[in-house]
Amino acid sequence: MDLFLIKHKLKNDFPLVREATQAHPQRAAVMVMLYPRHNKTHVLMTRRATHLKYHAGEVSFPGGVFEEDQDDDLLATALRETEEELAIEVDQGDVLGRLPIVNTRLGFEITPFVSVLSSAPEYEPAESEVGEVLEMPFTSLLATQQRDVGSKPSEEGVMYWFRHHRIWGASAKILNQIAHLGTY
Repeated sequence: MDLFLIKHKLKNDFPLVREATQAHPQRAAVMVMLYPRHNKTHVLMTRRATHLKYHAGEVSFPGGVFEEDQDDDLLATALRETEEELAIEVDQGDVLGRLPIVNTRLGFEITPFVSVLSSAPEYEPAESEVGEVLEMPFTSLLATQQRDVGSKPSEEGVMYWFRHHRIWGASAKILNQIAHLGTY
């Protein structure tokens, strides 16, 4: 997966647009972090802590719900949540694009922001939210794509596997969007 091509496509096809956000309890944002490691593009995701009320134990991108009293817009949400969950301060200059909103079965609207980092980030996971940090070679991850048989027949649901972790739902939809950035 060519980071140069991804950067180019993000800037041209999915540029970073910041706009006012109306508060809504189901409006959320996530941060996708791509970076080189051992001459391969990697993506960082987390397995959520098993004691959480929502999506416990699921693999996801760092992120969360827009908080009107803390966030100016959805990018601020993604940056804040990445800092809270992993103690990673993503430089706004590294955030190159905003992908289309992903809607979940539970009615959440998730806005994915994509950052391309020059090296692997150092992190300190918040034990209250993060069960495990997963640094995955992106091309190998994409090669595991399968149709998600749990999806409605009318949807193009996909899922991915990393070791014993199943990545499905909104996270898989976002990975699928990014996969298309790496093709001509």
